[in-house]
Amino acid sequence: MAGSRVVVVGDVIDDIIVVPGGPVRPDTDTTSTIVRRPGGSASNTAAWLGWLGAPVDLVGRVGAGDLDRHAGALRASGVTPHLSEDPDRVTGTIVIVVDGEHRTMLTDRGANATLSPAAVTDALLDEAACLHLTGYTLFDALEAESFAQLVRRAHERGVMVSLDPGSAGFLVDYGVEQFLADTRGVDILLPNRAEAQLLVGDAMAADESTPTPEECAEALLEHAPTVVLTSGGDGVIVARRGHELQRVAVEPVDAVEPTGAGDAFSAGLLHGLLAGDDVVAATVTGVRTAREAVALSGGRPPLV
Repeated sequence: MAGSRVVVVGDVIDDIIVVPGGPVRPDTDTTSTIVRRPGGSASNTAAWLGWLGAPVDLVGRVGAGDLDRHAGALRASGVTPHLSEDPDRVTGTIVIVVDGEHRTMLTDRGANATLSPAAVTDALLDEAACLHLTGYTLFDALEAESFAQLVRRAHERGVMVSLDPGSAGFLVDYGVEQFLADTRGVDILLPNRAEAQLLVGDAMAADESTPTPEECAEALLEHAPTVVLTSGGDGVIVARRGHELQRVAVEPVDAVEPTGAGDAFSAGLLHGLLAGDDVVAATVTGVRTAREAVALSGGRPPLV
């Protein structure tokens, strides 16, 4: 790795997390617990990195009047924020309805859609060891060429690029083949099982069976030299070109709710890599960090 910092680029969100007290009743009230938290996949990952002690920058965009609030929340987790304000759009908002281990997310991307690639300055990349991106940014903020140019700028400086695909639903909207074409060149791909099955589905649909996580990880090595595929309680699969697949186990945990678990996992993995661990040992750190996340409400770490 070239530098010493992680530069995370992407969404800043206001999460509204709804945990119904029972089955949701149409056309009438359902008693629920509702909390409001700062969130966003990229911002959550940055916050967990800061909580772990990694030097981390977050590049993002918020609605007018929200810069100080979100910048303050990021600083409280140890993140150096690089935020800009959109004068015409509100800060992105997600209503997350939690049902056990499952979540339904209603999303307004808001100001995230106008994030400029120019916000990721050469000065930031010059200090970076890793550039972490999410699919959310490609879905609406960065055009394909801007995304590819950002990856090239990072590689020219010896900076590793990691990518979390972000959302199975948005992958369908964007187009799987288009997504694979537009993100070629990343060094580490971090899909969950649903995202991975979507990404390899067409290529492995000949027998009309759902590809296993192992098959998905192997197939995605054509796209990136390292694939770390999370599969919930079934563990994590680490695939590297020229190596045998390895599985990292996940111990059962009493989860409060799953918001931010994948973001915390990415943060733990990147923190391990930054510390010089190999990808398997770094994955163990990712699993440990995700365990911390599911024991909390919301996607961010506790404030120290």
